[in-house]
This record gives sequence, C-alpha cells and structure tokens, in this order.
Amino acid sequence: MGWFEKLYQKGCSASGAAKEEQAKKLRQNVTMTEHQVELEDLLKGYKTSQERGLTPEQAAANLAEFGTNELTPPPKTPEWVKFMDEMTGEFNLLLWAAGVACFVSYGMLPQADNLYLGVVLFCVVTVTGVFSYLQNAKSDNMMNEFKSMRPPRVTVVRGGEVSFVDAALITIGDIVKLEQGDLVPADIRVLECSPNMCVDNSSLTGESDPIKRKPECTNADPLETANLCFFGTQVPEGSCVGVVVKIADNTVIGKIAQLALSTEAEQTPINKEIHHFIQIISAIAFALGISFFAAALGMGQDAVTSLVFMIGIIVANVPEGLLATVTVCLTLTAKRMYTKKVMVKNLEGVETLGSTSCICSDKTGTLTQNIMTVAQVVYDTNGAPKIQDAGSSFTKGISTFDTESAGFKALVKCSTLCNTCNFDKYFEDEVTGKRVLLPFSKVRVQGDGSTITEILWKTRGNASEGAMIKFAQGGPIQACFGKRDVDEMRRDFGKVFDIPFNSKNKYQARPRRPVHVHCESPDPENDDKDRTIYMKGAPERIIDRCTQYMCGDGRVVEFTQELRSEVEKAQMAMGNNGLRVLGFCTKTLPIKAYGKAYPWSDGRDLGKSTANFPLGASRRESKALASYKAGMVDDKGKPLDPPHPKSGEGLIFLGLMALVDPPREAVPGAVAKCKTAGIKVIMVTGDHPGTAEAIAYKVGILWSPTARKIEEMNAAEGLQPGDVGYQDPALAQAIVVPGWEISDDDPVAKWDAILAHPQIVFARTSPQQKLVIVGNCQRVGHVVAVTGDGVNDSPALKKADIGVAMGIAGTPVTKNAADMILLDDNFASIVAGVEEGRLIFDNLKKSICYTLTSNIPEISPFLCWIVFLTPMPLSTVLILAIDLGTDMVPAISMAYEDAEADIMKRPPRNAATDHLVTGKLMCLAYLQIGVMQALAGFYAWMLVLNDYGFPPVVLVGNPGATAPTGKLGFFADQVMYCKFKGGQYVNALGQVDEGQVIAGDKDPWAGSVSVGAGLRRDPSEVGPRRQYPLWDRGDAGYLESCSFAAKNFNGRRAAPKAGQTWSGGFDYRDADTYKRRTDGQPLPTVESIYALQSQKYFEYVPWRGRMSEFWDSKWLAWDITRSEFKLAKGAKAGVLGYKNNKKAATFSFLGQPPGVWSVCLGNDGNLQGKETDSDLVKLPKMDQLYKGVKMEHVDLPTTCAGETKYRTWYKDAVFCNGGYDANGDAKGGAGCADLDDVTANLFYCKPTDGVPSCRPDCESASPAEIAADIAAHPKAEDRTIKQCQNVASRMVQKNALMHSQAAYWVSIVVVQWADLLICKTRWLSIKQQGLRNSVLNFGLFFETLLAAWLCYGGIFSVLGGVDIKFLRRVRAEASRRPPRHLHDTCSMAWRCRFFIARPGRPRHRRAMTWHPTHWLISTQVLGTQPIRFTHWMPGVPWSMMIFMYAAAFYLFSFASTAPGREHAASRDERTTPTRRRRRAREQGREETSTTRKRRYDETRKYMMRATSPEVVDAVTGAIKRQAGWIEKSTYY
Repeated sequence: MGWFEKLYQKGCSASGAAKEEQAKKLRQNVTMTEHQVELEDLLKGYKTSQERGLTPEQAAANLAEFGTNELTPPPKTPEWVKFMDEMTGEFNLLLWAAGVACFVSYGMLPQADNLYLGVVLFCVVTVTGVFSYLQNAKSDNMMNEFKSMRPPRVTVVRGGEVSFVDAALITIGDIVKLEQGDLVPADIRVLECSPNMCVDNSSLTGESDPIKRKPECTNADPLETANLCFFGTQVPEGSCVGVVVKIADNTVIGKIAQLALSTEAEQTPINKEIHHFIQIISAIAFALGISFFAAALGMGQDAVTSLVFMIGIIVANVPEGLLATVTVCLTLTAKRMYTKKVMVKNLEGVETLGSTSCICSDKTGTLTQNIMTVAQVVYDTNGAPKIQDAGSSFTKGISTFDTESAGFKALVKCSTLCNTCNFDKYFEDEVTGKRVLLPFSKVRVQGDGSTITEILWKTRGNASEGAMIKFAQGGPIQACFGKRDVDEMRRDFGKVFDIPFNSKNKYQARPRRPVHVHCESPDPENDDKDRTIYMKGAPERIIDRCTQYMCGDGRVVEFTQELRSEVEKAQMAMGNNGLRVLGFCTKTLPIKAYGKAYPWSDGRDLGKSTANFPLGASRRESKALASYKAGMVDDKGKPLDPPHPKSGEGLIFLGLMALVDPPREAVPGAVAKCKTAGIKVIMVTGDHPGTAEAIAYKVGILWSPTARKIEEMNAAEGLQPGDVGYQDPALAQAIVVPGWEISDDDPVAKWDAILAHPQIVFARTSPQQKLVIVGNCQRVGHVVAVTGDGVNDSPALKKADIGVAMGIAGTPVTKNAADMILLDDNFASIVAGVEEGRLIFDNLKKSICYTLTSNIPEISPFLCWIVFLTPMPLSTVLILAIDLGTDMVPAISMAYEDAEADIMKRPPRNAATDHLVTGKLMCLAYLQIGVMQALAGFYAWMLVLNDYGFPPVVLVGNPGATAPTGKLGFFADQVMYCKFKGGQYVNALGQVDEGQVIAGDKDPWAGSVSVGAGLRRDPSEVGPRRQYPLWDRGDAGYLESCSFAAKNFNGRRAAPKAGQTWSGGFDYRDADTYKRRTDGQPLPTVESIYALQSQKYFEYVPWRGRMSEFWDSKWLAWDITRSEFKLAKGAKAGVLGYKNNKKAATFSFLGQPPGVWSVCLGNDGNLQGKETDSDLVKLPKMDQLYKGVKMEHVDLPTTCAGETKYRTWYKDAVFCNGGYDANGDAKGGAGCADLDDVTANLFYCKPTDGVPSCRPDCESASPAEIAADIAAHPKAEDRTIKQCQNVASRMVQKNALMHSQAAYWVSIVVVQWADLLICKTRWLSIKQQGLRNSVLNFGLFFETLLAAWLCYGGIFSVLGGVDIKFLRRVRAEASRRPPRHLHDTCSMAWRCRFFIARPGRPRHRRAMTWHPTHWLISTQVLGTQPIRFTHWMPGVPWSMMIFMYAAAFYLFSFASTAPGREHAASRDERTTPTRRRRRAREQGREETSTTRKRRYDETRKYMMRATSPEVVDAVTGAIKRQAGWIEKSTYY
C-alpha cells in the first residue's frame, strides 16, 4: 500500500488511537463463558428451549437487538485510488517531478530536447504505473470469502416447528439442527449429538483430524472444549442439536476476520530500499543542481538560463529507465517463480522473500502433506511382532512388508472390512455431464523438481480410515487377495452385522470401538461358512481384549506376556516418532454356533450390557463383569444391565498400523537449506504440542533436546547439578511453547527469552497468538515470512512482511490475505522463492550499478558547458537514448543472471546496513566507471570536432546551446570568426585562392597590400572571398583563436507582425519589413563583425568540414527561400511566433539573419551614451576582444562614433540585406547601400545558363539589375535574381557538433560493454560465473545494434540504390588529388559505402550531399548522426582501461597494506595453496594456471575472495565470511 492509498484510508477511517485500541482488543485470546454455564440457565437467559426454540416474536426481537448474522464489510478502496497509488509511488513522483521540470525548462527556454524528454518521462511513468497496477490488481474480497463459509440455509426450531431459515437471519438463542456435511452457521453450544458427531476444525486450528463433540464441557478454553461448534467449520460425521450463542462479528471467525482486516501490511524491504535510493539520488541531484545554479549566477549567467541549467543537472541525475528496469526485473522473476509453483500476487514480494530472516510455518499442509497416511505396520515375522515400513514419505518411500505373509494379509483384511470410509472415484465432466473414472493416483512434479504421488480418489469419511483404505488400494489388496479395489473386497466379504463407534455408556461394558462381522461370500443370507469378527481401536484396548496371537504363517498361538511386551515396545517406538497407532484383532465364529439366522445384537435389545458374541474384555471391563451383581446401579441411579455370557471370549491379535500426516519429502532438505542460509524456521501450529514436536524433529526444525527432554535424561541417569554429564535445562537450544503459556500482554523480556532460542515450536496457538508471534519476531528485527492454509492464519499472513498461502489446501480467505501462493503446497518451494528473492536483490544491485555508471557522463557535459563555456557535448535527448534505449536491455538482462555460488550460504542481508544502493556501489559507479565513461566521451567528442576542423583550443569559451536561445547560442548558431596563422583559402573543389581576377568580384579586402592579381591571399591578414570561402591549414597553418560576433542589438520584445507586406506585414526577404521587432532575441551586428575583423578574426569555414560526409556545397550559396532542414515544418517556427509565416523562422532571428543589422545606422552614426548593460553570459574571451574597440578604427563602411562592447547592447538598429526598391533606393534605409559588399550580408546571383539559382561562383547582380528585376516581377516568387547567403560556417559547426555528440554517446555505449561485464558479478570471477546468460549476451549485441541503428537508421530506411557513375567520379577525382589526411580517406570511403547518389548532380560537385529527407527519427528527434566507423574506436581503449585501472588500483592498495591488519585466519587462507585448491574443488572447479592469472577487474574480485576466509558452522552448515579489508572497501 502506497502513500496515496494510506492517505485515502486515513481520511475515511477512525483515528489512529481508536484503531490501535480496537486492534489490541482483537489480539487478545478468545474468551467465552457460554460453554461453562449450566444448560438450563443458558436457555433461560436466551428465552428459548430445546424442544420449542425461540418464538417467532422473540426471534424477531433478537434479530432487531443483535442484528443479522453477517460479517461487517470493510471500507472498500476504489479502483481509482489503487491506480493513483501505483502512479504516485516515490520513484514515480521523482520522474513526474523531472518531467514537469522539463516542461518548465521548455517554457522558459524553448529547446525541443526538453520537450521530448518531458513527454517521454511522462510516458515511462504512465506505462510502468499501468503495468504495475495490472500486475498487482487483486480485489480484496476477504470478507466475501469469509461469507462463503456460511451455509445458505439452516434447519431451525422456532415455535416448536422445524423450518429452513436463511443463515443470515438466525439469531442468538435459535435452536439449530446439523447433519453430516453441513457447515456450522454460527458459534453454537451442543445440546445433544449422535455418538459419532465430530467437526473439522482444520480451517480454524490446523488440526487435521476431525474432533469429537459432545454436550459436556471438557475445558475452560473455548477452543479446547468439546461442547462448542464454531462458525465456518464442517460436520464430516454425525448430527447434533445446538443453541446459537454467538453470531456475526462476535463469532470466533468474525473476530479473526476483523483482526485480519485491521492488520496493516508491512512496508516491503524493496520499497524501503527504493525509498532509500530515491533519497540518495535526490540529494545528489539537488545538491549538484543548486550548487551549479549558484555558480552559474556567480559567473554572470542570467537567472533563466541558470535555472534551465539547474533543471538539466537534476534531470540528468535521475535514472529515467530504472523504474522500468526494476518493474521488468521483478516481473521476470515472478514469472520464473511461477514455473517453480510459486504465484506472486505482489511484485515487491519477490524480493521480500529473499530478505526473509525468519519463516513462521504452519505444520499441517505445509510441512506435512495434510493426508493421513499409513507409515508403518506391525505383524508377526518369524515368531515375533516386527515393525515394517509401509512405503510412505515418512519412510522415504521404503516398503518392507511381505504380501505373502498370512499375518499381513489378515491385518489388511481387517483394516479394509472394519472400515466405513469410501472412495469418490469419479468426477463429473462439465461439458458432457458424464461421470468419468479417475486413475487411483498420479505422480506430480513439485516446484523444486521433486515428485510426489498424489491420490486422485478422494475419501469420504474418517481421515484415519481413509488412510487405511488408501494403503490397501495402493497394492496390498491386489497382491494379497487379487481384488481390483476396496469396493470389490467388501462385496466379496459381505457384512453381516456391525456396531459403530460409541462414545457413550461410559460405565458399561459395551465396546466403544467399531466392530464388524463379515462372512466369506457376497451373500450373507445364503453363506454357510464361518463368520469373522473384525475390530480396531487404541492398541492398549485391543491388546487387553486379545488372548491369542496370529503368527506370520497363519497359525494362532497364545498371546503370551512376552509377545504382549514386544507389541507394546513396537507401539511405544512408533508413538515416540509422532505416529498415531491403531490395533487390530479378529475372531472366527463357527457357523454352527452362529448360523445364518443368528440374532446379532450389541445387547441393548436383549437387556444386556454386552454383545451376544465374543468381543473380549479390557481389564476395566473384566473387573466390571466379574463384580456385577443383580440390582447394581450407575452413578445416576439407573440400573445396570447384566453382561452377556458369550461376550467375554478373547480375540486374536493381528497387529498394528501407525498413521501419520507425513512430512513432505522435500521439507527436511529445504529446512536444512534454510539453516545453511541463516534463516530461522519456526513452526507455528494449532496442533497438539506432542505431534508438533515430533514432526519438528522429523523435518529438522528441532535437532537438539528441549528443556523437558534434558530433565528427563538427567533423571534417567540420576544426575544432579554438578555431576559429570549433567546438562542444564536452562541452556536448552530448543523450546516447544504451548499456546496457553503466551499472550499479547506478556512482557517483552519473556518474548525475548523465547525468541532467543535458535529452535522454536509454537503449538496449540490461536489466530490471535499467531499474530502476536509474528509481531514479536518483527520487533526483534526479523523480516518475517508466514505460511498458512487455514482461516486462522489470515491475520498473521497480512501482518507478516510476506504472507505465503497454500494453493491446494489453502482456503480462499488465506489466499486472499497472502502476497504469494504455493501452487504445490510445498515448503521447499518457499526456499526456492528465497533463493530467487536473494538473486533478484543481487541482480538489482548489479543492474542499478550498471545503470548509475552513465550518470557521470550524462552530468559532466552540463558541467563542461557551464564551467568551461564549451558547446554542449551531449544533448538531453541523447541522455534519454542512453537511459531508455541502449541501457534498458542490458540492465534488464541482469534479471536473468544466475545465482553466484554462495547465495544460499550467506546469512540474510542486514536491512540496516546492506542497502540496495550503498556508498561503495556509488563509489564504483560514479567515481570509477562513471569517470572513465565521461573521459571516453569527452575524448571522442573532442576528437570528432577536431577531425571536422574544430580543435579543442576553439571550444573553450565558445558556448553553444542545444537550440538558439539568444544568450548562449554561439557555437552552431552563429558564424565563427577565427584568427589564422598561415594556411590558405580554397574553394569547394580544393582549389587554392591564388589571387585570380574574377569578373564582377566584390572583395571587401581589395585595398589590402596582400591582395591583388597573382598574389596568394594570406589568411593571417585578410578574410576569404565569396568564391574561396574555406580555410585549409595547408602544410603548417593553425588556428590561434576563434570567437563569435557579439550580440549587441536587442530590439523590441514583440515578434514581427504577420501578414501581407502591403499591409505592414513581415516578409523575411524584405529589409523594409524589419521593424526592430526581435521578440527579445539578442542578435549580432555588422559593427561587432567588423570589430573582430579589425583584430584579424575572419569568417571560418573549415576545409575538414568540406571533406565530411555531411557537407552540402549549397551551404556556400544558400537560397534563403529554402527552409533549413525543414524547420518550417518543425516546432521551432511556432515557438518563435511565426505561425502564419513559418519560413521566417529559418533565418530571421537565429544567429545568422538573412542580412546584417547595423546599430550605427539605427543611431544616426553615434553610439555614445546609447548602450545599456546586457544580461548575456560573461565570456572572458569576448570581453577581451571587444574591450576598447572604437568604431572609427575598425574600417566600417559607414561613419560611426563610439565603441562596441560584448556585454552591452543597443535598442535601435537598421536591417540591411543588399536589396533595392524598383526605383533604385536601398532596402532598409539610408546607408544600407554601403554594406552591400560585407561578406556577412546577402549576395544576389544572376541566372546561370538562364536558370535562376544560387552558386558560390555566380555572377553578382548590380543594384540596378536588382531594382529592374523587382520592377519586372512584383511577386518575390517570380524573380530571376536569387537572394543567397553563405551559411557554411554555421552549418558545419552544427553538423560537426551533432556528430561529436553522437560520438560521445557511442563512446558511452562502447565503455558500457566493459561496465556490463564488471557488474555481472559481485563476488565470483567471470570465469567462474561464465557467460551463460544468453539475455546478457544479447544485451551486449542489442545496445551496439541499437546505437548503430540510431546512427544509421535513416540511411537504411532510404537505401534504394547507388549511382555507379557517381562512385566512379569520386574514385577518379580521388586518384587525381590524393587526400591530405588519413581521416579524409576514411571519410571518402565511408561516403562511398553509406551515402546515396543523387542523379543529375553537376560534375564539379565532388562530394555527396546529405538530403534533408534522409533525416528521420534518429536525426530529427535524437540528433544522432551517421558517424564514421573510426569514431566508434575512441571508446575502446577507455573500455579496456576500466579493467586496467581497477587492477592497478587494487594491486597498489594491496601492496601498501600492512600484514598485521589481516586476521590470522585470513593470512592462512590466503597463503595456503592447498586450501585454495580445496575451496576451488568445493565450488566445482579446478584451480589451474589460467585461473590464477587474474586480469583487470578480476584481480580485485580474486583478492577480495582470497582475503575474506569462510567459516562453516558445524551444526547448521551456514557459511560465515570474515570480511577482509578489500571486501569491506569494495564489495557493494
């Protein structure tokens, strides 16, 4: 139950104090006095009588006073509350908060990554919440199950008439009649009953045998007295009349129901661990987020951007995929447990069972089979009675009886014929309605793999008699008599007469045991053969009645005292083993004396106290018969009948049968495994203490003597305290505690003393006492699992940390209260569940460790971004691709990992110290593997950027946001300006600018002394021409520094007005429509560009970018009417406010508008005093570049006074784009014509070969030609002169950054290979554990394949063919001009392999272009790129380094540790090769030279095992490991 459901119930229920007071009352033992009150007084008090019952009027009055006989239903929790409880778990709330934070971040700074992340987080939480709800959905119909224990109608005497009344309408004082098979409708006191009246209390007390009922009170304890029948129990035999004394909630079952419903389930250990984990993660996330938020503000970052950064840090710390991983791992384990016959109702119960340190187990049906079975038989063998095994699980399936022995045959015949139990051999087919004969038995496989023979023929009648006929049917009938079944046996030996079991006539000599007289044929009326008497009963009574003894060969001899002693000795031996022993005897009566017409009688109708045929006589009966005199009366004054003279003749003793509810075959081994695992097994049963103790010794719950037995042994030896060999009973390790010795009010010290015993049995316990026992076990620190099958177990099942119900014998109430169900009722399945639970805890640790390792490489890009002011190394969506993509399957695959060798030899985990997430785990995940992953990512990131022309020197101090935010949008958002040292300018074909004269060329640097015809341009002095825009380092060139134009114009906060241009609407192609409305976005100006150029910083388009696979030559002359990467259809256009003119979002307010802004023109050529301080992030490099730069010194084409600074901006500016009106006036305003030749501005291309197009080498249009084209074509779409712009610098940055981020992400995946193998084991080496986990192996393959698909999936989805001519052209051009660098060769080969040719490309376009339609999900959403294969490699050495680092670190630590710090046992264990080899053999492996050569992380684990010796407990077999210093420091 989560916090939401608890909050709901708290608001709908009574106060906590009232509930606790009610629960305390319910926990008290059952108290009743109605069974002790004199019957007349009781009936008088109820205003009723046995003969007439209640009057209808009194019944109605009682019904009004006491209410109906219905249990009070509990408040029902609505399904929506349960659903909300699943959706608002602690981990769910953490992810909900992270999702909301993403949306808040998106609202403040519209970055699509945050939008995607928020949506995905919400989806993850919703899906996992719905999945958990469906998995855990169970209707708590416990009260309905209790109601099903009530019969529909009851026979009631009211007003002297017998009627049938609905069970809900009976009331206190009603006289009810019960017959065989009826359910008891309420708690009733027996008024009179038949001699064989009994009730089945197994659902209430756990007793497997039916309990006799009689009118007399036999015990003050209401659960022990014989004159009460309880609601919900059944009447298997006999009939009775009783008076209702308790109804509804006041019945014993009603109190149990209220107790079960008032018991709150304990918080599961895994829930506590997740809470602990969330606290750790939240503390780390918020500490880092707040710390760097403060740091960002201190560095000059604006509050909004700093807040977004803080949210990014917090979200990056949250392992988004862990919730799904934990849920899936628990589900997989639950499914695996189902194959072992354990059905999990509550997913969290899977791990709870593994944390169990104490199992409180019921006896009947859990430790035993709940099937009364013949375990041993005694008959004459070689002249003496011998115990023979009967082939039950009690004797481990061994049978030693001899079917050829006449004595054994007679014993089987007597047990079968002197028996009223029958088989139900058929079941009714629900489809056909026919009765189908079942096979007698079948072999059923249990959850632990063992088999058990299940008897399919159900018995009807007494359980002990049922055991006898099942034994006979199992083989002896066929072997001894050649009969098919028991029914045929009984038909062939027809019954002549019988005397049923009789519990009355206490002082008379009539037999109280069943007696049957049979003939030797199916027809007693016509049979002329002798008659045979068969009798069974308590051994001592049967022995007393016998004077003769049947030998094994069929001879009948005198039953001497020696033979009697041998029989009694055998009886004692079997009784001491907890067996219930019955004796059998017979007598053959001659047909002459007892003919066909003989009047068989038990003596009553003859006025005799005994039967009129031989039955023998016990010692008491013999004395009574010998002392009889005429006129004798009993203690009530009634005259005694005289005995019949024939009844005293002795019988022939046949043998004994020992019955038992046998332990399940797998239970002793399972209990032993529990002891080895350090789990305490306590038997808690409602059965008799003697029976419970015997079974406990049999299954291994008890193995040393109790205090009582020690006292008996001391007394037998005559030992006194101080004598040699005397044992102190106070030191007994075993204890058997009867229920009458404990209560809820007992002091804590008493309970502590009881629970301090390692071997405990609680017997004759009530449901309330079971609840108290469980509560005290939890109080002393145990994680308690409780098993049960009866109604009496339901409160304890709900109170326990995990309740386990029996699937076969369990009642619906019990199954409803439990967290899991044993489908085969096998205790051994619990132990299998414990192993699975421990395994899932181990595997969750491994999975969490693996998952958390990626947190550092996910957080560190944010730190790098804000601290070093670099472009973002990893996008938020790529973080999501790790957490919910590549990490998911490997993390889940840990759930399939096999158990390590010592998992069931370790003691249960200490919940106070052994958490799911520990400091050592965090150290390994964060400070070791996580740091290595981050370093690998940064290395790949810088390597890729360097390959594309952006060395590390240009990254620091040039931040770039993941979307154009205006304040951190520099790298990949603006044109980069660099200071070159040497190198050369080239065009797209690689041709060097040698100073060629180009017709119509407008060269801004034409006045420089280094520029002229035939002079190679020096990039250190002048910038590039439009025709040669790329910089190549040549032989020795390099970049000194790079920066960006300052964003020193911030106009009005309003967005440009949409609409037609003639109505004042905005058109991004028309400079006149730019009205200083920038929507609050700061933009670069031509003044800031010239300030850079004055310091020799020129526009940078790297040649290495030109050689990349993403290059598009159109970037050098981009038609501004084309949308950039289909942005017009994306979210960014809408975000910027251009819903009616989405194409405007392409360039207008990014870092490179389609033209230039001039603050000098906007301020009439004077900037002095018009600047205001900006809230831009403080960038030291830009501050230095713009410090003291005066406009008159920067060679600005226009006249301007003042200076431009980085962190100041102006509110007025004019937009110029080189356009002209039809009348020849410059667009934008006066002075814009002077800026036509600025390289940052647009250039206008005349048609090439009559086709309007943008080309880097196109002929530029003059102002007059532009004006004429506008005049001839009023509509912009019809014009032949194109507006073009060089966007290559920005686009190369953007694509290089995306490729580098993809490489960073791929490096994490590569390093995760090693991480997965490291996390695979916590203790054993990989060699010992093996790589048998096929799901983990698939996980390694999957994350690699997924990374490849996300990188190259767009390509694969559009591959349709390759232009062979294009490939030939590439090969030919490559042969004419060899690449300068190795990575160029790789790039060209990669392009030839992966990129699609676009037919119709001009021959001078040497490189392939990546078409916008190629970008599918992987590029548009995730931002991944088809990186070069060589860019997968940087992560490989770091992956190997993780192992090397671990080995070196631990080897160094090991060498520097003083030997004196180790335990002596540890040193011996470490330095003795023999012990190492012995331990290796015990673990099923041989220590070889290969095993001894540990590598990498294996070194740490090897040394950890070597320095942590193991000590085996000689009694329990539990392994206690003495943790060495390495284990203490590193074992997580």
